[in-house]
Amino acid sequence: MPNDTALADSPLTPEEISERAQAAVGYHYVHPDTYVIGREKVREYARASQFTDPRYFDVAAAAEAGYDDLVAPPMLVSVAGIVANRHLFDDSVIGYGASQLLQADESMTYHHPVVAGHELTMHVHVDKYRQVGGFDMVTIRNEMYSQSDEHLVTFSTTLIGGSPDDEADYGDVAEKIVMHGVMNA
Repeated sequence: MPNDTALADSPLTPEEISERAQAAVGYHYVHPDTYVIGREKVREYARASQFTDPRYFDVAAAAEAGYDDLVAPPMLVSVAGIVANRHLFDDSVIGYGASQLLQADESMTYHHPVVAGHELTMHVHVDKYRQVGGFDMVTIRNEMYSQSDEHLVTFSTTLIGGSPDDEADYGDVAEKIVMHGVMNA
């Protein structure tokens, strides 16, 4: 499988990379592994995000509020999304490596709360491509379902990519983004 360095050294021209990103619209796959929401992951993420609501830490407080287990902080599912989207970059489906992209936009719609014990199945869709100011913009949507097939979250993100010939070093920029290391897990 190609990695970011291999892609940057590939014989693809910036135009070919853009064409590959555009051709990916409509691509869909189900990530082969599930992502289990564990209690300690919920607590760690809540602490790291400086959330203090007891429903993120105390099972009894979550139960009192009507939940089956600890409630996952709102952005915790973005970690699962990053893991599920890895295939798009590793297999050059959209033509870019992960370090050649910057996130421009993100939205989440919760259909049901995510709680500890959920085992997420993620459906990944490449929904949109457009070019703005010479940059490629690709929108990726993740539909996340529980182990009982309950639709929990719709998570959408728009990524901006430039050609590998651009002067910007996206790797250096991405290293400064908090969750970047998750891509290598």
